[in-house]
Amino acid sequence: MAAILRSITTSTSRYEERADGVIVQRLLTTRTQTLMDARENTSALVRMTGGHLRPVLIDIRIVRALQAGVREHYADPDLACGCFAVALLVATPSGHQLGRYFMAQNTRPLPMSMFNDEAPAIAWLHQQVSDQPTMTGSASL
Repeated sequence: MAAILRSITTSTSRYEERADGVIVQRLLTTRTQTLMDARENTSALVRMTGGHLRPVLIDIRIVRALQAGVREHYADPDLACGCFAVALLVATPSGHQLGRYFMAQNTRPLPMSMFNDEAPAIAWLHQQVSDQPTMTGSASL
């Protein structure tokens, strides 16, 4: 497991920046998440990414219920601007349903996949980063 460089805790989630560059969001509560909670979480993610595209693991294994408008808030394509790739960690039928919803709403070329275990999710995120083409060679053409 990679070391945690820093973290931010909101009313419903903890965000961790790992030494390997992955940002992890872990839900901390099973209470119904409100739109205010979702906005707080989005703000925390933006702070964690620092304006750079980052691989993100979203752990929604304990998700139970979302207030009206929360799914739509998280599915807004403008909110994924700090994400290079997203792995959704799910464990419950409602988590799978939520994951399928987010994947169906993904209109950008943003790699996104669902996992039941964290280790394969992190490995997949690392693969997405390593598959990224690099700009090498001469800048003068």
